[in-house]
Amino acid sequence: MEKTINLLKSNRILTSFLACLALIFIHGCTIFRAPQQRNGETADQCLNRIRETNELLVSCKGIAKINIYGFEFQLNERIAFISRRPHQLRAEMLSPFGVIGTPFQLICNQKQIYLNSRFLDQPYYTQQDAFLFNHALPIRIQPQELIACLHGQLPIASKMTAYFDPQSKQQILLLSKGLIRKTKQIVYLDSSATHVRSFEKYHFNKLIYRVSFGRYRTYHNFSVPSKLIFSNAENQHVDLEIQSYYPNCAIKKNPFYIENSERIEKGGYPCLPSCIVNPIQAFINTF
Repeated sequence: MEKTINLLKSNRILTSFLACLALIFIHGCTIFRAPQQRNGETADQCLNRIRETNELLVSCKGIAKINIYGFEFQLNERIAFISRRPHQLRAEMLSPFGVIGTPFQLICNQKQIYLNSRFLDQPYYTQQDAFLFNHALPIRIQPQELIACLHGQLPIASKMTAYFDPQSKQQILLLSKGLIRKTKQIVYLDSSATHVRSFEKYHFNKLIYRVSFGRYRTYHNFSVPSKLIFSNAENQHVDLEIQSYYPNCAIKKNPFYIENSERIEKGGYPCLPSCIVNPIQAFINTF
């Protein structure tokens, strides 16, 4: 009887070992594969270079044109924004005369998200780790991911394995994590491998969102895309066209503080005081 039990245990161990070997071979034997190179650098070197891009860009402010297409409503407005990595962001809509209007207000900090818009039945107030646009727009992006893009960076997850797409001659960097690659991200570089053209995030091979970058400009030695397009699998998208941009701006006040959110009522004037009164004063003198 004891021999039978030991034999069964040995068979289980052998079966588990063979299953692990099979998984390694199924996923391309990446452990034993020689490092690929594109433009004289390996995939790991390329990933490290992308991570280090604009690492010294801590805060920014500016004015952008926002366009929303493919949803139940469309929007074409100008917004003023200010952000500080990794979790702080404030954006408010500008009127045609260049002053802050009330139809749209977004505030993110380390703990909370506040979103108020005329397109919502009531203000949206939730925890910081929630998906930013999921309540208002079906694009599942988190605040820190949006802030990274505004700073000319990529929201790359930690502990990702990097390798170049062997099926393509273009600069496509594939990132994955876990034996079954539960988390997957794809970085599309331009022909010179200098700038990122687009970034895609997947969950079990299902597209979560895509960000396209265009028209890179240099602001005080920081290269930042002035065109950002956030989209989902249904090709619904939010476009941001940056019109003015100030990197590493001084933030003297706390525009990311959320107060009295529980007293905001539907149709009422937002009780969050606007830290942006005039765009000229706000982005030159106030912050």
